[in-house]
Amino acid sequence: MRRLALFSLCLQLSLAAHAQSATPSSVLKTPTPASSDWISAVNHSLGLTLFSDETLWDDAPAEVAKRLNLRPESTTPGAETWRRYLRPPLSLAGAPIYMLALRSEAGRIESVTVMFTNQGDHPAFAQRDTGGGGSGFVSPAAIKTFEAELLRDFKNVRQALATALPKAEREPTPAQRRSAPGQLALFTTGEHELLLHARPGNLLALYIQPTERAAAPRLSDDQLRRRWKDQVTRRANGDVILDRIPMVDQGPKGYCVPATFERLLRYAGIRCDLYDLAALGGTSHGGGTNVTLMMENLERTVRQAGRRLEAIKIKPSPATLARYLDEGRPVLWSLSSTPDFNKLADTYTRERPQDLAKLTLWTKERRQLGSTLVNDPSAGHLCLITGYNRATGELAFSDSWGPDFAERWLPSTAMQAVSTGECWVLNF
Repeated sequence: MRRLALFSLCLQLSLAAHAQSATPSSVLKTPTPASSDWISAVNHSLGLTLFSDETLWDDAPAEVAKRLNLRPESTTPGAETWRRYLRPPLSLAGAPIYMLALRSEAGRIESVTVMFTNQGDHPAFAQRDTGGGGSGFVSPAAIKTFEAELLRDFKNVRQALATALPKAEREPTPAQRRSAPGQLALFTTGEHELLLHARPGNLLALYIQPTERAAAPRLSDDQLRRRWKDQVTRRANGDVILDRIPMVDQGPKGYCVPATFERLLRYAGIRCDLYDLAALGGTSHGGGTNVTLMMENLERTVRQAGRRLEAIKIKPSPATLARYLDEGRPVLWSLSSTPDFNKLADTYTRERPQDLAKLTLWTKERRQLGSTLVNDPSAGHLCLITGYNRATGELAFSDSWGPDFAERWLPSTAMQAVSTGECWVLNF
């Protein structure tokens, strides 16, 4: 298993996907406290209209997303996500907020994430390690300054929350300390936990989640197997596609490996966050992830959830992948994502007919597409193989660049040309 670095293509496409969607953070509403109750105090401290009453978890997720001015990221049945990357960032007690995300399961809010200072979005590291216009060098002085900002921002945000929620700070549990190394501050009010986490050298984030008594139960193995099979869509033209996998938009940075892992794990009922996954994978400043390290550090989390990641060495084709996809299991795929490959995938997917008769003839004329593609190690990438068409010899794959890249098609021969031969699946 080799190191899979993220280079200019991953970042440049991500930047392009976000260029038109970026909006000033001024659209976020900053509430004015009307009283001394904790709802107004917390809303005021966050600068966000998050709480409308004493229980967040019975609010309609779409209504809360609207209050936070988030846009839909993934609307798959039973698992919806809203997200916004803030450019320029909003500020809480002087700490910049770069990203907001709201996740729901089965129509119920699961969590709200407020991402502060972090090595992926920090302007000092943008486009550095991925070759997307930066120098590729991060000075020790810049890293030292960043780490000082993390500590400062943790202290300031913690104080702001302590002021809004007097006497609500609690000692984090041993399990929370094991899963979140670094500095923690835990606040509880009603059925809500506000967990502030500063991971050394990586990130500062606030996770708003239900207390243990209010959390949804974990899916059993049988429940998950049934849910996976229910996700398989079979179309009249022969497509077999997993078209309900949650989308996770990596944002304007080289985080496609952590984002792809989050998609797979959330699909399997394992709660996670791409920023935390980036830290587990040793993602460098701005982007670049060690997949081997990611696998090693995720093993315990996946095992505790009753699952396991299995490596499979295959040539991607309908014949080799149908057994997994028919069970509703997407396949993590390591590839060389070159500009020529992506140009071909974009054109092919856009022009691909949906009618069976037309598709059969159309694909016969294009089976040799991709014969000139090359496997460039400097364009390492990770995405999900999500479908196949046995009659036409095609495969579908999905990238973590937003909804427009959720379903892309190519002849399997073209995908074999850029494949590293490394794939992974989740098992029980």
